[in-house]
Amino acid sequence: MFVGPLLQLRVFAWQVQTRDLVILVDETITDYHREGLAAAGWKIHTIQRIRNPKAERDSYNEWNYSKFRLWQLTDYDKIIFIDADMLILRNIDFLFEMPEISATGNNATLFNSGVMVVEPSNCTFQLLMDHINEIESYNGGDQGYLNEIFTWWHRIPKHMNFLKHFWEGDEEEKKQMKTRLFGADPPILYVLHYLGNKPWICFRDYDCNWNVDILQEFASDVAHKTWWKVHDAMPENLHKYCLLRSKQKAALEWDRRQAEKANYTDGHWKIKIKDKRLETCYENFCFWESMLWHWGEKNWTENATVTPSPPAVTATSVSL
Repeated sequence: MFVGPLLQLRVFAWQVQTRDLVILVDETITDYHREGLAAAGWKIHTIQRIRNPKAERDSYNEWNYSKFRLWQLTDYDKIIFIDADMLILRNIDFLFEMPEISATGNNATLFNSGVMVVEPSNCTFQLLMDHINEIESYNGGDQGYLNEIFTWWHRIPKHMNFLKHFWEGDEEEKKQMKTRLFGADPPILYVLHYLGNKPWICFRDYDCNWNVDILQEFASDVAHKTWWKVHDAMPENLHKYCLLRSKQKAALEWDRRQAEKANYTDGHWKIKIKDKRLETCYENFCFWESMLWHWGEKNWTENATVTPSPPAVTATSVSL
């Protein structure tokens, strides 16, 4: 989730800023990526992660209670928190006039924790920690937990945290309206929230959510292009921090092949990849095609960077 903040800073750079831009990172973020964040202009604040005691080990929500560390940033009276999978399209400084907790609603009673106005307080942090073993989160993550603590909250318009999501019941007219908002220039939305696979872990050619059946509700080529438009406007020295790891390339090709086998009617799996990142490697081990071979895939496509023979099994370590 490192790449998202690079683009957030690029959008902030278009605006007159008088605020500190702080990013919370833990020890899993490498020096290489910290270098990229610093080059983009972030003030890096290292935290110790907080484990969700009710999460399964290695699950997506195992460490998302780390968000509670926001309340320890007591050098600040107020914070606008923004998840890393969001793209800020318009200035949101006016949210500093709002009280804690201000957020968009997921429904009539629950808020979305992706964008929040927070007032740091060690007392509030301790309150959150005191009940960590008792409170059941409705969604297993920080959002459900925070909704149990902050039962009174202040609703802000959905344009402040607009979900990239086509609900199952959405009528065609509503889908078209969302698509227009995703691509509006000048922008209408303030913040676009990328759900599902993120644009930076897809090839730029199309939204890779199309290739996974259960993720197609998050697929939008228009929103995908909006992200890449901002990416291309970044200083070129930051582009190297947006490269794909070999394992990510292999996973993308795996999903594409599954879509081809299922003959998905949208046809995105037919698109030949032209993204230069396919042939660019920054790791010691760059033969991503061999990962597919070990996973059981033996049919090579013209998207492969080389035409391999079956690789020998070696003890080579792969950087993740």
